Amino acid sequence: MTTSRDRVYKSMRHEQPDRVPLFYRDVPEVRERLMRDLDCDDFEALLRKLEIDFRWVDPKYIGPPLTDPARPDWRRDIWGVEYRYVKFSESAGYWEVADHPLKNAATPADLKNYPWPRLEWFDFSVISEQVERYEGYAIMTAPGVASPSLLQSPMQSLLGDSKSLMDMAANPELIAALAEAILGFQVPLIENMMQAGGGRIDFFRIGDDYGTQRGLLLSPAMYRQHFQSSLRTMSEVARRHGAFYYHHACGAVRQLIPDLIETGVDVLDPIQVKAAGMDPAELKAEFGDRLCFSGGVDEQELLPHGTPEDVRRGVHALCDAMAPGGGFFIGPTHNFQDDIPTENIVALYEAAREWG
Repeated sequence: MTTSRDRVYKSMRHEQPDRVPLFYRDVPEVRERLMRDLDCDDFEALLRKLEIDFRWVDPKYIGPPLTDPARPDWRRDIWGVEYRYVKFSESAGYWEVADHPLKNAATPADLKNYPWPRLEWFDFSVISEQVERYEGYAIMTAPGVASPSLLQSPMQSLLGDSKSLMDMAANPELIAALAEAILGFQVPLIENMMQAGGGRIDFFRIGDDYGTQRGLLLSPAMYRQHFQSSLRTMSEVARRHGAFYYHHACGAVRQLIPDLIETGVDVLDPIQVKAAGMDPAELKAEFGDRLCFSGGVDEQELLPHGTPEDVRRGVHALCDAMAPGGGFFIGPTHNFQDDIPTENIVALYEAAREWG
């Protein structure tokens, strides 16, 4: 019997699996709705109903409190960045940075006394329990602390979006010192996670966005100068434990893909098909022999505004372009958002299972 893990690994070898591997990601409001609409008692039951081939693991946070019961719209992350919850509809919202604690940092000396996160804030023993529970599935580090980044968080959340980008050109010494401080926590975190996984974590995920709708946030030269070495350092820790390097980067990142391949990326996610240059067939033709792809189902128009039949047609067309010969996991181009009807999410996975 083919397991989900068998299916995913066959696709990673650029061989045709029995069906396209199914990937899933959401926001909390959608998860709650789907569990209610599809009569699922918990998230695991939902994943099983949709026949998702992946599962996610992470350490348990046991450090200082990051929330305050008296302030439900406030929280803090492990880097000391504070957030506030901003609603954009009756039923959904996002956590937005309330302040950038290193916004006034000017030299590496300004980083020395900052309260960096500590490994003892995490219980890694729970990962071995999670891995055992998910036998037969492809296992990935979960979004959040277990899937670190550099530019997006914590660099931009600590410095501010504009300052972080300007300092790459005007203050490279500060960016280098900040990257060194971040890796001082993240590298041992990754090592501890992978050891706890006992060689059964299949994908180490890094989430770092480099693209907008129309182009890159930073040039390939800036990427190589400020990020490539650090990303390689983190991913090589996981690779020593047998994990593939799965990189999430939204937006129009086609110009950066050769550099991502050079960095060691095995899987690129989420293939934002409405962004400039991100045509699935073209990406498959140009990079499909060196890279696997994940995602690809449009969330800007198709999933929120199409009918279930529109979604089925779109999914079949995407599979026609990306799935032949393996090297593709299908899923949304972002977390499923609150404006996507339940029936369209169900149609996505039904159509993917039907294809081929």
